[in-house]
Amino acid sequence: MKQKIILCILLNFMLIMLTSCSSIREPDIVLKENGQPCISIPRSEDMLRTNRPFNITSTHIYQTSIRSYLSEKYYQEEQYYVKAQECIDFEYHFRNDITYGIAFSTEEKGGSEKIWSADIRIVKDKDGNLQLLIDNEANSGDIN
Repeated sequence: MKQKIILCILLNFMLIMLTSCSSIREPDIVLKENGQPCISIPRSEDMLRTNRPFNITSTHIYQTSIRSYLSEKYYQEEQYYVKAQECIDFEYHFRNDITYGIAFSTEEKGGSEKIWSADIRIVKDKDGNLQLLIDNEANSGDIN
């Protein structure tokens, strides 16, 4: 039953991506001092530097190694806004050495929906420092 629900959600997400005019975009991601990622909309999206808010309509976290949703939240009734380079609250504590697929969608007033996606993994390097791996690096298992 749980797998059918996950499959349904994935198919729904794929249909939204295929039918919308938007393409998948890459968010900005950096590690904060507490070892958690700050996932944000890039400054380049605010081309006129108006500091306008972006409406976050959903957030998703998927653990790729076990193909399982860990967290998802839809903001249809309540409004959740962030500005470019402001950390989005995924309401999840990311653990080290796990590859996560993260995605979120934004909707601009009078504009189209945009989907943001990346794969991330937090690892310790040989000196014991935390390092953020993104997309291909996160999936390769290599630590630089």
